[in-house]
Amino acid sequence: MKNNTWKKMVLAGAGLTLAGSALVACSNNSSTKSSSASDSKTIKLWVPTGAKKSYTAIVKDFEKESGYTVKMVESNDSKAQENVKKDPQKAADVFSLPHDQLGQLVESGVIQEVPEDYAKEIATNDTDQAVAGAKYNGKTYAFPFGIESQVLFYNKSILSADDVANYETITSKATFGATFKAMNAYATAPLFMSVGDTLFGENGETVDGTNWGNDAGVSVLQWIADQKSNKGFVNLTAENAMSKFGDGSVASLESGPWDLKAAQDAVGKDNLGIAVYPKISIGGNEVQQKAFLGVKLFAVNQAPAGSDTKRIAASYKLASMLTSAESQENQFTYEGRNIIPANKEVQSSDKVQSDELAQAVIKMASSSGYTVVTPKLSQMTTFWTESAALLSDVYNGKIQSGDYLAKLQQFDKDLANAK
Repeated sequence: MKNNTWKKMVLAGAGLTLAGSALVACSNNSSTKSSSASDSKTIKLWVPTGAKKSYTAIVKDFEKESGYTVKMVESNDSKAQENVKKDPQKAADVFSLPHDQLGQLVESGVIQEVPEDYAKEIATNDTDQAVAGAKYNGKTYAFPFGIESQVLFYNKSILSADDVANYETITSKATFGATFKAMNAYATAPLFMSVGDTLFGENGETVDGTNWGNDAGVSVLQWIADQKSNKGFVNLTAENAMSKFGDGSVASLESGPWDLKAAQDAVGKDNLGIAVYPKISIGGNEVQQKAFLGVKLFAVNQAPAGSDTKRIAASYKLASMLTSAESQENQFTYEGRNIIPANKEVQSSDKVQSDELAQAVIKMASSSGYTVVTPKLSQMTTFWTESAALLSDVYNGKIQSGDYLAKLQQFDKDLANAK
């Protein structure tokens, strides 16, 4: 592994790279901040729950290089947006978050565009999909440190690697399980993008860009309805998925890295197969089933520093170090973390190349042919609720096929008008 880029740079110089607009935004937002905060040599860092020990070494390196003290606290990053927006000045200088929260944080003025030098490093070092997750309206606002996608888990004693390349083969030879009665929209909604429809436009940032109300969208709903009579399909619940996998009721299911240990415990480590999503026939056409892609990020909140540009510069440097190649490698290998790296160099390492789960996630995240970067718009709140209700009602027979098109067209309008 190459030496960190940050080791070749002087921290004081980082302050000179800060975008003028970012500094102005910080100054305007913090005009009432007391001078004591701007004189502080302490940077508050929020890391994901369970991650504090894994970041100890990199934080110590930063403290030694910078002269700043880091107060590191574990925080539920799924609530980062809520916690930071509540009181930005009292929140962390640097915090972790899932990329789909980025849009609301940018629109509310909590975070600013990453300085140009860092944006260039991110574009060079990380995968295209990860870079897309760190951007909003074409500008980079955060530092990627991991990628996340669902994959296919299967029981190798029942299905072969060739079998799981196609959904119809899986369900004719064995069984596939998913939560359809109480629909998991995160897992199932990407079927619409699999057939060429869009969610909030091609880039996921166009409020009126959802186009599910067409023949392709109708074919997806019909496919969902048909699974109720598919002998190879088993409806699961969030609570019984792994137990059904373990007792053989289902030979395959789709989940993410977070369920690796549970899947290994269910069928045995040697029996667990991991693969990319299968191809699937919808509306008479074979398509590649897609998944949502998540990108793990660190972002800088300038508000706690007030007008202290040195502290702001140091915060960006800390975010850069936390997401460096060395740090991403550590997050992948550190026991209990297993974060799939976004960094291209780390992805090419022997440890990552030899890891079956990592390879499946990386292939899923390698292009838009397998995944769709989860949109960052605030309207996603409406999307999750309404899509889950619509898809569940179709599977449960509450919506008849003759009404599919009208329901989808109304769905498109509801998302376009959502706030």
